[in-house]
Amino acid sequence: MEQVSSEGRPRRREYSKAFKAQLVAACAQPGASVGGVALSHGLHANMVHRWIREAGPVRAQPGVCSDAEPGFISLPLTAMADSTHEEQALAALPPSAPLPLPSAPVHVRLQRGELVVSLQCPLGQCGALLREVLR
Repeated sequence: MEQVSSEGRPRRREYSKAFKAQLVAACAQPGASVGGVALSHGLHANMVHRWIREAGPVRAQPGVCSDAEPGFISLPLTAMADSTHEEQALAALPPSAPLPLPSAPVHVRLQRGELVVSLQCPLGQCGALLREVLR
């Protein structure tokens, strides 16, 4: 732990800019946790979080891939002659993928004591309906 010394009465600890930058860079490494880095240097995680905010955006080392970074995978699309759009979509699915469900209506029955509410809606709208009912 690098500390800038000050004479006189006891004050808050002050850390050099180089030390702060070193810890901020260590936190930016893939798989590193701010709490773990702070604890290993005898510091509170909130202090290190503040240093990260003050430092602004910091990137991990170039050439190192982070698992948290989203990626894009381009998939080739092939046109199939003499088949419908639905058949093409089913043919494009891998063998282990679950088949899409038909758009049959969904029945929801809610009961609380004597009160019974029964709802029916298309599958595509079921999520929005339940979100509104459960508010």
